[in-house]
Amino acid sequence: MALNTKQTVSLNGDSTIGGQMIASFNAQIPQGDGNSSVNLNIINQALYDLNRKEVRKDQADFQAKVYEIEDGLSAEQG
Repeated sequence: MALNTKQTVSLNGDSTIGGQMIASFNAQIPQGDGNSSVNLNIINQALYDLNRKEVRKDQADFQAKVYEIEDGLSAEQG
């Protein structure tokens, strides 16, 4: 039996309007081999429906940050 470990970078964010959280974002980015996991959780469906474009922009910004971290980790390993 052997212990196998992996180190990951965890990134969290949320989309808020008027101080109210509408959605949260979470990503697990492996350092080394593996695939990143990115999740969206809608906290307030009514506010999401009213502010869909803004939340989707926040989601795109979050994904861009994930790509930035992935690229940085790849460069470190390269």
